[in-house]
Amino acid sequence: MPGFHGRTLLLIAMLGWMLPARPASAEVVVYAPGAMEEPLTRIAQAAGEAGVPFTLVIGHSPAQARQIVDGAPADIFISADPQWMDFLNGKKMLSETPIVRLASTSLVLVAPADSGFSFGGAPGESLAAQLGDGKLAIADPDMVPAGRFARAALEKTGQWAALQGKIAMLPHVRAVALMVERREVPAGIGFASDVARDGKLKIILQFPAEISPVLDFPLAVVAGHQRPEVAAVAAFVAGAAGRAVFKDYGFSEPSH
Repeated sequence: MPGFHGRTLLLIAMLGWMLPARPASAEVVVYAPGAMEEPLTRIAQAAGEAGVPFTLVIGHSPAQARQIVDGAPADIFISADPQWMDFLNGKKMLSETPIVRLASTSLVLVAPADSGFSFGGAPGESLAAQLGDGKLAIADPDMVPAGRFARAALEKTGQWAALQGKIAMLPHVRAVALMVERREVPAGIGFASDVARDGKLKIILQFPAEISPVLDFPLAVVAGHQRPEVAAVAAFVAGAAGRAVFKDYGFSEPSH
């Protein structure tokens, strides 16, 4: 049996194998949520042309935050949920560079653009009844911030309990939009930015601020990664060029 030193080296080797390696194709690595994949892909292309290239790694914010704590090679973290930025801050995993709010969106109930589905959210109105034999698509609340926000809104409005057995849980918020577009479900809960980008959906209900506040997407530099090229990428993404792209994809200016 290997001694303590041997077991330690084995553990380090195993951890190194489990963590994603730093991509060799770019100096700066940006971890970001699926809700921002399309605009950030376009921004990455523009940044590369401007001489500030970066590699984009898309994933769920909770998982990415935990990976950063475990040593994943992210230089910049963009979160779909401010609580995971707070989580990293509490772990002292963020640099002293100020956190920047890139853009915002809101939580909405959506249906196909030409659908007759309706729900006003009035007291006593049942979303489960409006769905009939169909289901409501939401992102998985245990994995995806959009799903957590959806569940919280449904709980606050007293709809969640009646919807048990009528929920289609999906791996990310874009999957919700696609499922509704294909009419596999009558309605879903996602981000307003998803509706704006393709014209195939319509907003049935925008949840009021007291039920689900405007959702900001913050950006921060990871502790120990304050290199000039990282600062240049952060400035490009958060600057005028980046904000124009976010607007094109249906995102709004940060709430504060």
